[in-house]
Amino acid sequence: MKESEALDILCAQGYGVGTPDMVTGRVTIWIRGTEDVVDVAIGRELQELLDGRLTFADILARREDERIETGE
Repeated sequence: MKESEALDILCAQGYGVGTPDMVTGRVTIWIRGTEDVVDVAIGRELQELLDGRLTFADILARREDERIETGE
């Protein structure tokens, strides 16, 4: 599945989807029913999210781990 198709599916499910950033390789998704946003990696992570192998909570935890590792 192409990234554009995956993003269209998320939009159809009621999620807000930003424009993919080719520099960072991520796209911002607004989690419906909350004020939370998550930057999802384009490619495998996005596909795993759609396949149900990852949740938004899993991805948020990854981003937190990344911030800790880089000292942000």
